[in-house]
Amino acid sequence: MVSQTEVELKLWVAPGDIAALRNHPHFAGALHHHSRQMLDSIYFDSDDRFLRDHGFNLRVRHIGGKSVQTIKSIDHGVGLFERSEWEQTIAGDEPDLAQVSETALGRLLADEGGRELKPVFETRFERSAYHLDRSGADVVMAIDEGEILATGSSRPISEIELELKQGCPADLFKIAREILDIVPADLGFKSKSERGYELAAKSADAVEMASDPELNADMSAGRAFTLVGRACLHHLAANAPLIIGRDGTALHQTRVALRRLRAAISLFAAVVADDRIEAIKTELKWLARELGPARDLDTLLSEVIGPVRERNRHEPGLVSISKSFARKRLKSYRQAQEAVRSARFRMMVLDSAEWVEAGPWSSSADVLMRARREMPVELFASEQLSRRYKKIRRRGAKINDLDTAQLHGLRIQVKKARYATEFFSGLYRGRKSAKQLRYVKSSLMQLQAYLGRLNDIATHKALFLDVIDHPAKAGTEEQSRRRAFAAGLIIGDQQAQIEGLLERARKAHSRFERAKKFWKLPNRNSATAAPVAAAETQP
Repeated sequence: MVSQTEVELKLWVAPGDIAALRNHPHFAGALHHHSRQMLDSIYFDSDDRFLRDHGFNLRVRHIGGKSVQTIKSIDHGVGLFERSEWEQTIAGDEPDLAQVSETALGRLLADEGGRELKPVFETRFERSAYHLDRSGADVVMAIDEGEILATGSSRPISEIELELKQGCPADLFKIAREILDIVPADLGFKSKSERGYELAAKSADAVEMASDPELNADMSAGRAFTLVGRACLHHLAANAPLIIGRDGTALHQTRVALRRLRAAISLFAAVVADDRIEAIKTELKWLARELGPARDLDTLLSEVIGPVRERNRHEPGLVSISKSFARKRLKSYRQAQEAVRSARFRMMVLDSAEWVEAGPWSSSADVLMRARREMPVELFASEQLSRRYKKIRRRGAKINDLDTAQLHGLRIQVKKARYATEFFSGLYRGRKSAKQLRYVKSSLMQLQAYLGRLNDIATHKALFLDVIDHPAKAGTEEQSRRRAFAAGLIIGDQQAQIEGLLERARKAHSRFERAKKFWKLPNRNSATAAPVAAAETQP
């Protein structure tokens, strides 16, 4: 059985744009050693999706008159794909499990007991493969056109895979950027097998929640950041397209993905500080600004105005205010839709993925940068969690005395600490540590929620004071009076919640203070500590 590791990048391209790419002068003379194959593959798994849940794909692919069995072990949270692959020729159309005993899958099946494997979905596509030579890099560019079939449904396949044979990951991104300069293309974070499983489960258009990477104590801090960044970008790319259909939950999850990625950059600032970090942060902030108003108005209408209207059904000013903010929400959704459709968005995702995978920080020969990058992640996590938790304990102890700006600052610290806890959770799998981690995470979530609602009240008050101070030009004096009265009702309702929210935030902070450490600070020597301590003083 042949075993190898693949490094590849995937781009999704509209079917009509593939011909334009092939015929473009930039690629027409560079597509050498062309080969074309029809590939028909059946993917197998158990009814409980045992293989998928353990990070494996098993397929039987028909190529000419041969049947080839392939097992892939996938590093989830993809941006750049890394796969361990085992491949062999078999007889027949069914998997030959007797041939996989020496693979990771064979060992897993032996440990867990046998599973009855059945066909789950099928892929049928034509692959046109070309070799690209770029300054010493050897890259195979495969253009796949066809479909995925499952449970009577189908989804098109129209994608370009760039597989690195020789060179570095940055070479793949350079070619991807050349493609984006010619046709619109989206960086693909889902493999054909992931899309096939979704189609079989009828969840192809479902909103995705955040997932945390599989970290372990043997990793370096640099490797940990790459996995965290991948997971965040996967989360973002999975949900952003659904915004086009005005899916409010997808919009919220896209913003969560952005916040998590920005928090990860802040958390690992000592590791990833390079000459590209500010450009990446600028583009992430741009997208956050484009998506923010629509989500804020969703929340305003459903969680603020809605309940007050329910209690005051005969108040005409509330109807007028609702319609006014609904019109603003529609305009804001158009803004969000335009953002995720834009070339700027596609390039932002590509640039961010390249930086996460192969940015200057990842290969810097600078002694200080290298020491930070190679620092054991367990040590890095312990220091970060200790430092961030200490700040929350100190500042939160005076929560009743904090003004609006200070409460907002505390909320941001709590949010970053919560995300750090989630990112590093894979390092603490012991029963005792896991229990303590869940307790801390729950306390942080509660504290973040209460502080968030307090921040929203301050923001909403300004909006409704504006309604009072600036009557609508098209309305009558009576209509303006009714709107002002309704705005006052909403402000009063919000203000009445402040005392209770502060009390609940104080209790959540007290709960957090009682939590025990779920991490241990590993032994370290002074040589390892010095570079990181110095880095923490940088912005």
